[in-house]
Amino acid sequence: MNEAHGRLRLNVRINFAAIAMVLAALAASDGLGAHHSTVVNFDSSREVTIAGVLTEVTWRNPHSRFRMNVAGESGATVEWLVEMGASNTLTRAGFPMETFAVGDRITVTGWPGYRDRSMLLRETVLPDGRRLRP
Repeated sequence: MNEAHGRLRLNVRINFAAIAMVLAALAASDGLGAHHSTVVNFDSSREVTIAGVLTEVTWRNPHSRFRMNVAGESGATVEWLVEMGASNTLTRAGFPMETFAVGDRITVTGWPGYRDRSMLLRETVLPDGRRLRP
């Protein structure tokens, strides 16, 4: 019985070590740190609309995003972060990633973030007038 008890303790230690390594790897990954709840970070009770020039277009999981230069109230250029869903979800929804490129001038509407100059995308208006909803 002592030998069996010893093997059980060894298995528990090995399993705990394996779980700890997996959790450490996940915590260090880019995706885990980027994932967050939309309810916690965005105000779904209202919408804002901005127009500007794309400076970064990132398609990835768990959140794709645009960075845009927008003329602020004082006339100075300010950067906005526009977040969206996962790239695979956007693709399945027919949201054409290849439509967007750095330098494009677009208009976006979305839920404002609780962080300054951030939003969750609800609609995009392209320069040709097409409206896209992710």
